[in-house]
Amino acid sequence: MIDLLDECGKDLANCGYETEKLGKYEITSSKLFIDSDGKAKKLGFDKGHYFILNAPLLLGLKEEHYKILKNEIKARVSNLFKINKVRKQSKILLVGIGNPDIISDSFGDAVIKKIDIKPFKEDNHIYKISPNTFSNTGINAYEIIRLLVEAFDISLVILFDSLATTNIVRLGTSVQFNDAGLTPGSAINKFGIAINKESLSVPCISVGVPFMISAGDISKHESKDLILTEKDVGEKVEFLSDIVAEVFNDLLG
Repeated sequence: MIDLLDECGKDLANCGYETEKLGKYEITSSKLFIDSDGKAKKLGFDKGHYFILNAPLLLGLKEEHYKILKNEIKARVSNLFKINKVRKQSKILLVGIGNPDIISDSFGDAVIKKIDIKPFKEDNHIYKISPNTFSNTGINAYEIIRLLVEAFDISLVILFDSLATTNIVRLGTSVQFNDAGLTPGSAINKFGIAINKESLSVPCISVGVPFMISAGDISKHESKDLILTEKDVGEKVEFLSDIVAEVFNDLLG
């Protein structure tokens, strides 16, 4: 399974895919609404609203990107909140997907650690967890999330995860948002359980950044089972998790 919508190899333009330049540093924004089972089957992605920000010059111009990316991410997440009728007091579960012990897979956990909650207040309605990976716990993240959704009467799940890309230049330079949820590890192990509105009966918004690539996508002589990342992946995880956490602190605070 491909993590990034625009790497599916299909004719997205005929499905309503649109891209616009945001004016500075070659940053672009793309969007697509997969509104039918037929379109979902054709593209290999679940139904939902998808947004992708691409910032190809992020590596050398991180600080110059901060405010721009924060505002653009905030606008798109706010749009997804509006589409899914998220209210000020909605009970929200924030989930950091991935393995916190592997830097390239730690984006979700990094974001969760930086989002503020108020657990000691009676009116607290924001909860957060990092369930780790099936290989470390023997428990699928879906099962943990499902139990918490039922126990706390959660009305929205927000997922943060590291993704895989097929294009090396997109490592740590793209951010994908959707309200279709995600399947943990789908691009790598292909046995995760989907976390989405269909499986949980509540809206699921996901935010992901690609930090991994298969060696086979770089060279046809390499194994697709060999997963690679960049030597400065830690810096990018730290930088982008700062931005995303600040967006959600602003929106949920």
